[in-house]
Amino acid sequence: MTFRFTALLLMLSTFPLAAHHSVVATYDSSKVMTLTGKVTEVIWRNPHTSLSMSVTGAEGKVVMWKIEMGGSAVLFKPGFRKEDIFSSSITLQVWPARDGSPTAAGRLLTLPDGRQFDVHDTFAENVPTK
Repeated sequence: MTFRFTALLLMLSTFPLAAHHSVVATYDSSKVMTLTGKVTEVIWRNPHTSLSMSVTGAEGKVVMWKIEMGGSAVLFKPGFRKEDIFSSSITLQVWPARDGSPTAAGRLLTLPDGRQFDVHDTFAENVPTK
């Protein structure tokens, strides 16, 4: 009984570590893309805030992108509010997913009024590229 309980505790204590992914393994920081589109959803939480946005491609096809950003506490401190991005259109510099899917890690968000916010995650491995 004690062995089973200990094994269960050990397994549960490692779950949060396994659930968190490496930003560098998932996204390609050597490539920077710029997306412009309308935000359709915001999930405001820690450890990552995320948003979905519809982006019209060169061929006129609308693609839904999922963007992962820093946590809500990190974004809130410099004055970023989720209400700010439900506007006509926003522009985001992103690091695209390595697998080619329409997912990315946010880098720099620009609002229609010109305000810009550094929205990238704060992990040491995710230092902005030039």
